Amino acid sequence: MALRDPEDVPPPAPAPAPAPLASFPQDPAEFDSDPRISFSKLDNKFILETEDGQEFEYDTALKRWIPTVDDALLEQQRQAYKVEGVDENEVITKQQLKKKRKQQASAEEENQKAKKQRVNTAVYVTSIPLDATVDEIHDVFCKCGVIAEEIDSGRPRIKMYTDEEGKFKGDALVVYFRPESVNLAVQMLDDSDFRLGVKGPQGPMKVQPADFSFKSQKEVPDKVSARDKKKILKKTQKLNSKLAVWDDDDIAAMADTSSRWEKVVILKHMFTLKEIDEDPAVILDIKEDIRDECSKIGEVTNVVLFDKEPEGVVSVRFSDPEAARQCVRIMDGRYFAGTRVEAYIADGTERFKKTNEKRAALEDMAERGVDAEQDEHRRLEDFGSWLESQRESERIVESTAK
Repeated sequence: MALRDPEDVPPPAPAPAPAPLASFPQDPAEFDSDPRISFSKLDNKFILETEDGQEFEYDTALKRWIPTVDDALLEQQRQAYKVEGVDENEVITKQQLKKKRKQQASAEEENQKAKKQRVNTAVYVTSIPLDATVDEIHDVFCKCGVIAEEIDSGRPRIKMYTDEEGKFKGDALVVYFRPESVNLAVQMLDDSDFRLGVKGPQGPMKVQPADFSFKSQKEVPDKVSARDKKKILKKTQKLNSKLAVWDDDDIAAMADTSSRWEKVVILKHMFTLKEIDEDPAVILDIKEDIRDECSKIGEVTNVVLFDKEPEGVVSVRFSDPEAARQCVRIMDGRYFAGTRVEAYIADGTERFKKTNEKRAALEDMAERGVDAEQDEHRRLEDFGSWLESQRESERIVESTAK
C-alpha cells in the first residue's frame, strides 16, 4: 500500500459529517485488515482516511483515533491573526525584555518632565520711584491680576531689589497667581508712570516678562512634606477664591479697556464753576465748541463735561488713538477762553465728578446729536423743569434758614 505525503492530503470539506469513531478498529491487530488504514513511516503512525476525506491518526498512548491537524488550515489561521511588523519566530531574551522596559520608563520620564515645564507668572519692573513701598507696588500691579502670596507669611510675592548699601534701586519682581496676568501687566503698565505725572529714576516704568534666571522663579522641589503640601493647598484655595473676578473673560475685557482709554483725551481748564453757576445752559455751548474744535483733528464720538470739577475738566473720545494723541499735541498748552489748557491721554483711573442724572441725560441727548424739532423742544422743556426745581429747592433752603 502506497504511503501518502501529508502535504498531498486535500483540505477537509467545508462541513463534513462527523466520522463514526465507534466503527474504527481499536485493536492494532485488526489494522491490517482495514483498507482505510495505512502506516506512515515518516511519522511512525497509523493513518485512517475515511471515504469523505477525513484523516485520523492512532494515538498509542491514549489508544484511540484522533483527527489529524490540517497544516494548510493552521497556516491560514496564522496568517489571519498575524500582527504587522512582529516577527513571531523571534526569541526575546530576558535581557532584551529588560532593555525594552527601561526604554519605555525613560520615555515616560521625559514625557513627565515636559508636562512639568514651568509657565512664567512673573514680571520684572524697572524705574520704580526709589521711595516706593511694597504696598504701593501691590496696589499698582494688582489691577492686572491676583498677586501670589508666600505660603507661611501670606505676604505678596513682590521682591524689591536693593544695592550694596541696602537701598531700593527701583527694580522689582512681581509674581502673579496666573500666567495670563503677565501679558496684561506688560500691555497696561509698560512704558507708563508708576505715579501719575511723576517720572521714575530712568523715566517711565519698564514692565517685561521675568526671566527664569531670577531666584524667585526657581522650581518647586520635587519632594514636599505633607505639612507643606497642606499649606500649599490652603494657599491655592485662597488665591483661587480671589480669582472669582479674574477669569479669562475678565482679563480679555481688561485688555480691551486698556486699548479703549487710548482714544480718550482729558482736557483741563476748559471752563470755570462760576460760569456754570451763573448760566447752566452754557454747558451745551462749551461742549459744542469743544466738539467743533476737536472734530478738526479727527472723528469725535463723545464729549463729557464734568461740571463739579474746579479744574474745568472735559473728556473727549475719538474714534482712533492716533487722533487722540494728535489732540494732546495740539491742545496741551493752548489757551481756551483765556485759560491755559492741560491735555493728556486718559489711563482709566480718573474719577471726575459731574452733575445729577437728569442733567447727564440731557447732555447725552445733546451728544448723540438729537436735533429734530420735537426732541429739541422736549429737551428745552426738561431743562426748564430742572431749573425750576433747583430754584424751588433754593427757596425752601432760604425759608428754612430764616
